[in-house]
Amino acid sequence: MTTDVNILIRGQSNALLFVANGGARELEKQLEASLPGVNVNIIQHYGDKNSTIHSGTAFLKWDTDGQQQGLLNYVKAEPAGIKDNPTVTLWMHNEYDGNTYGVTTANWMSEVKTDAALVRAALGQSAETTPYVFTYVPYNYAQGTSPKNIQEGMRQLSADPKFNASFDTTAMTGLTMNGDGYAHSSHMGQADAMLVADRLSDSMKGIVSGLAKGDATTPPVATPPVTPPAPTPITPVTGVAKTIGAGADSLVLKISQDAWNGSAQYTISVDGKQIGGILTASASHAAGQDDVITVKGDWGAGSHKVTVNFINDAWGGTAATDRNLHVDGITFNGAALSKDTADLTRSGPVDFGFSKLVASPSPTPAPAPGDTAVIKTIGAGADTLVLKISQDAWNGNAQYTVSIDGKQVGGTLTAGALHGSDSEDTLTIKGDWGTGAHKMTVRFVNDASGTGGDRNLYVEDASFNGSTLGKHESSFKINGPDDFHFTKSADGLGLTFNGTTAKDVFAIQHGDGDVVIGNFTPGADKLRFEGFDQAAMHKVAASEGGVSGTLIIFDATAENVFLPHVTALAASDIIFA
Repeated sequence: MTTDVNILIRGQSNALLFVANGGARELEKQLEASLPGVNVNIIQHYGDKNSTIHSGTAFLKWDTDGQQQGLLNYVKAEPAGIKDNPTVTLWMHNEYDGNTYGVTTANWMSEVKTDAALVRAALGQSAETTPYVFTYVPYNYAQGTSPKNIQEGMRQLSADPKFNASFDTTAMTGLTMNGDGYAHSSHMGQADAMLVADRLSDSMKGIVSGLAKGDATTPPVATPPVTPPAPTPITPVTGVAKTIGAGADSLVLKISQDAWNGSAQYTISVDGKQIGGILTASASHAAGQDDVITVKGDWGAGSHKVTVNFINDAWGGTAATDRNLHVDGITFNGAALSKDTADLTRSGPVDFGFSKLVASPSPTPAPAPGDTAVIKTIGAGADTLVLKISQDAWNGNAQYTVSIDGKQVGGTLTAGALHGSDSEDTLTIKGDWGTGAHKMTVRFVNDASGTGGDRNLYVEDASFNGSTLGKHESSFKINGPDDFHFTKSADGLGLTFNGTTAKDVFAIQHGDGDVVIGNFTPGADKLRFEGFDQAAMHKVAASEGGVSGTLIIFDATAENVFLPHVTALAASDIIFA
């Protein structure tokens, strides 16, 4: 019986706010609480070109403006173990289309059907296992009959059994829409996000349950909102057995939990690559029970690392109200690991090393110059730097090294993706770097040129713990180093910029990605937005990495600015140029 079900969230600014304000996580939590044994995986992303959510865009232009391809790229990049799961598409996707004159029901339905066929093909599934749930976001700037025509299209697609959809007409009715700091604005706040999650958990329960059982889905009848009772401590009664991944090798993990106000959740990664989705513990540690999680893969000869990441720690102030996760044992191909237990009493990862021995391994042939994009992880630790790399290949591929604070991580690296193509290498650098400022150095080591060619190296983007670096691009035309600076806050956030005791001005430009600014002081510091539309700016309360603050978003771009610990901004704190 299928126990894993995906929910793909797609849409515009209110989809982003539903996620940022905790609505997606609450929806996942309530569905799993009401459907024991079902693991819900939320698929959502925003902030770059390959996203499921693009603020300030019209769906009817996604096919020509690139957002449709970006969503497909993101879905296709999901691990096979995720794409294989039945997937509900949660549609929060009407604001800018309803704000466009002349949208007809026929045109909107045609575009949705075409888009749905592409998404279902990217998942490798049929309509039967990929139902749609339509919602309609209340938006102040509707034009003509477009909103009415879009909602009629939602109704007609929901009545078509071949398409497989439902329209939850109650999910977003009567919202306060105070995300912009006043009621009846165009964006939802945190209370709205929680209310929408409550309503969706009720209307989607039957859909998710049917998918988990392997039944064909039947659109539910819309019902009035139902507010679930306050959560109560969960007492698991037995362990579960689950297999994730595919391959000849086997890692077997024994997992238990201290459950309080919900079950412990975690992910498992091998060599930095997550396998499966978010897992939910069942077995009681106090009762001596264990979940048995078998992780399958084909891992080459040499040393490897399996990482268990506890993601939803909670504590109510006493030992009896403390949610924890326990790793009670690990084996690789039947042999116990030298380190195979851990007690995770707070959110975060723990690593376990293992090795595979193979006699006389066959050498792997070197790739042809510019052959394919490379995805690679080097180093070990809880912090993450991600580099996007490309090259001009000539008479061989470009090579380089990476150092952090003067210490080289990994060996000599070889680029694969060609500059100017649709692909980039993704290099993930793991480490445990302390609070404060650090320096990453990329060094190009094998420049060459000649008749008809020139070998070069490019850093296309760089981020630390999910935040874009202040300087995040570089072109290497000759051998030599270039430095990139990053800062880790005391909260563990990656900072694009870090404020000083002086009066700072932070310049934000298009293309800077997701920016995080630490130690911003309202009333003294300034945000300078260059090339942005002031009328499209919205400020909302949000949290990232468990840290509360203010998130600034723009309707016309997927770029955001997060200010940790900042609760209010005055108009005088922001400059537009």
